[in-house]
Amino acid sequence: MTRPQSPTDPYARPQRPGQPVPGDSHRTALVVALIGAAATVVAALIGLFVQLSGDMEQRGSGPSVGGASPVSGTPGVPDEAGVPRTSGPPSASAAPAVSAAPGVSDGAGVSDGAPSTAPAAVGLPEEFLGRWQGYAEEVDAGRTDHYRVTVELSGGSRREQVGSIHYAMESSDCHGVVTLTTVSGGDQVTLGEDIQSGNCVTNGRITLTLNPGDTMDFAYESTKRDGTRQSVEAGLERVA
Repeated sequence: MTRPQSPTDPYARPQRPGQPVPGDSHRTALVVALIGAAATVVAALIGLFVQLSGDMEQRGSGPSVGGASPVSGTPGVPDEAGVPRTSGPPSASAAPAVSAAPGVSDGAGVSDGAPSTAPAAVGLPEEFLGRWQGYAEEVDAGRTDHYRVTVELSGGSRREQVGSIHYAMESSDCHGVVTLTTVSGGDQVTLGEDIQSGNCVTNGRITLTLNPGDTMDFAYESTKRDGTRQSVEAGLERVA
């Protein structure tokens, strides 16, 4: 027995095979729009990150001259000679600087490499060299002693040992060394005395003054152990 067919709706739109439902197309468009918006946001974030990284690198490296790279030829930076490059022949102002001649100062207080002459060290004048001998007179509390003094000078500079000294006394022989202290012109020197053996005051000061005819004056001053001053004078002659 055949079922009765329902009456056909004369106003219904015919459905094609495989045609999507209208509701699905709206959802697909919404998903595509959301994906595009997300991609735009990600691209904007990446661009902002790149810009911030570039600013941090520029701050770390310091500002460049003229707002451009320090490489020669970059816009905003002059050439090494400070003159813009041109295609024509170089002008007179662009000529290379001429260096100073060897041995001539550049005027800025900088040495040109030539060795400087150091001041000569002050030493014992040659006229004092040799062996000098004479008899000394020492006045001590009303008592006068006489003994032989021998000074032998071999030369040297200030604060250096320049010779030896010997006092030949009745009670003791004293031997020591002398050091150059000062030089006054070419005819007077001061020596520091250091007695190393004998019953004499350990330290004293000797002044030698040259006289004509290979003679010189000997003057000695010191302080004894009891605090009294000691003074010795002698006239010396060159013996060697």
